[in-house]
Amino acid sequence: MGWNFESAFETFNRHREMWDEINRNCGNHILLDSLFVEALIRHFGSKNTLLGISKDSKNLGMVLVEKTKHGCWQTFQPSQGPIGLILLGNKNDVLEQIEKLIGDLPGHALGFSIFQQDPDFTVFKNLNPCKKVEILEYIKTSRLTLTGTFEDYWKSRGRNLVHNLSRQRRRLIDQGFQLKLAVSRDPGQVADCIRDYGRLEGSGWKAERGSPISEDNRQGIFYREILENFFNRGEGVVYRLLINDKTAASDLCIERNGMMVILKTAYDESFQGLSLGLLLHQEIFGTLFPEGKIRVVEFYGRIRDFHTKWTDEMRTMYHINFYRYGWVATGRTFFKTLSKLFKNKDKK
Repeated sequence: MGWNFESAFETFNRHREMWDEINRNCGNHILLDSLFVEALIRHFGSKNTLLGISKDSKNLGMVLVEKTKHGCWQTFQPSQGPIGLILLGNKNDVLEQIEKLIGDLPGHALGFSIFQQDPDFTVFKNLNPCKKVEILEYIKTSRLTLTGTFEDYWKSRGRNLVHNLSRQRRRLIDQGFQLKLAVSRDPGQVADCIRDYGRLEGSGWKAERGSPISEDNRQGIFYREILENFFNRGEGVVYRLLINDKTAASDLCIERNGMMVILKTAYDESFQGLSLGLLLHQEIFGTLFPEGKIRVVEFYGRIRDFHTKWTDEMRTMYHINFYRYGWVATGRTFFKTLSKLFKNKDKK
């Protein structure tokens, strides 16, 4: 039994139970929950987005794919999805399973790329490079593991961070401002949270690039839908830093099994001389440590300077290119090398 490929738009909902069953057996990652995946398909997919389903009862699997060019396929990977959208129920013989998948893709596929694999949540963890397999570094990402008390954690952070945030808090208080952390878990509050979040993104560089979230654009509707759905399950939360009851910074988050994923962070850039995102996270972590419900905070995304202020934990996410024939990989390497040589020659 091989792989069947169907329109993801038309068929994903019919197969959601199977998708979630495989995900539960693979660690039950919240970013691979069908609620999240279905919304990605509906808002950011196209008629060319296909759902692949393995019919092999010993090797259950599902994947979302798109064709990139003649003979080349890749996992469907909108920017709103932090990890690759593929599930394999059997962790053994994964290369053989992918070879079968490539053989069953529409047309005569020469290669298949799997994007954004988290080394801590992937069946490809022990995969070794070979003539048919190319592993490429994607980004370094970070997490914060919550152990001990917040007081001990705070003492372990850099002196500049502790000093700067203390100074900023004193300055705000001296100027008559009040800081407060607002925590929203009521589905009825999501629309207001997204509206506030959109206002924050609209105040900064994303507005200049034309990419901010707003309550009525595609991104805003997507995040509102998934947050309402996860809120209804008790698996979503929005944190907002209020300054005199006005939202100054916000985190959109989902959480499951002791892990919280920060999907989006924004702050009001009209406040000068304040690290509002850092002040918000100080408030959040100061709440999470004593609550004891969340054990790990995942930042997902390329490590930025502000991540390193909160944690020293990092790992490398990666892409994997699989080739139908060994000569395809050899040919790609040859032409890449040749292209670099010509570029370097032109620069001289």
